[in-house]
Amino acid sequence: MRLKALILAVLLSLAALDPSFAQTEYRCVPAARAPAGVGTVIGRMLVHTVKPGETLLDIARTYGLGFSELKAFHPGRDPWLLEEGSRLQVPALWIVPATKHRGIAVNVPEMRLYRFHAKKGTVVTYPVTVGGEETQTPLGTYRVVEKEEDPEWNIPPKLRYKYNTKIMPAGPDNPIGKYWLGLSARGYGIHGTDNPWSVGRILSNGCIRMYPEDIEKLYPDVPKGTVVEILYEPVKFGLRGSVLFVEVHEDPYGFIEDMGQHARLVARKKGIEACADWDKVDEAIELKNGVPVPVGVLPKGGGGKKAARSRS
Repeated sequence: MRLKALILAVLLSLAALDPSFAQTEYRCVPAARAPAGVGTVIGRMLVHTVKPGETLLDIARTYGLGFSELKAFHPGRDPWLLEEGSRLQVPALWIVPATKHRGIAVNVPEMRLYRFHAKKGTVVTYPVTVGGEETQTPLGTYRVVEKEEDPEWNIPPKLRYKYNTKIMPAGPDNPIGKYWLGLSARGYGIHGTDNPWSVGRILSNGCIRMYPEDIEKLYPDVPKGTVVEILYEPVKFGLRGSVLFVEVHEDPYGFIEDMGQHARLVARKKGIEACADWDKVDEAIELKNGVPVPVGVLPKGGGGKKAARSRS
């Protein structure tokens, strides 16, 4: 509990220092090119006062979170029975994945999509649903090859028994929603849903599912040809100023044999292994609540491989 209180204090103080936290489009460029004050930890901790009848699902959607994100941070809370007037901390902050910051990146373990605007040096992020263990979302680099508004759904043969038809017409009952961004991975795409409460979970048939209001914003912002990187990274390291953070998620597909070893490998590749307090990293791995945790401070002059070598 003491560690959690310390983490919250640090996160709240950092949020207050960054004017971009008042926006939904965050300043973000790759760490190696980041000017002063721009890091790879975006967003802030928020506090919500529970309204009559609200559930964790309602609150998650209000703040642009998936249900699993909020539930992981409040594992002891009954998601359906919240005390009216109580104050609930909302972890609306993330470490941007280590990519080239182009187009779109989807990180499967955190169930989150990042839309980069490279020329502006900004990013927008949305919660998503991804494929279950038996129907995994395909990893790799793809492109958007189709765009369709009010799409019909060509139902996969294995699912036709549920709907008793091959084609689902466009409309409010169509499970893929009002917008479809088809990927070069045939049969897979980014789309809306007729069931918003399913967003932020590991349960789709492999496609990437978004809240209706989120896909409505994303759709016009994504031209054909946009690069879409689908990643699998349950451990991310990031920076806010000189403070080093780690963010740890569950391993839903069971790809990681030893999360501790994996975290060290990620840190080593980034050249920041010697800058991290590994007791704190291990605690974050134990929690796996998906919230960025401060675990170290880079030496003056920055971190990276050079700093790591000098301290090893």
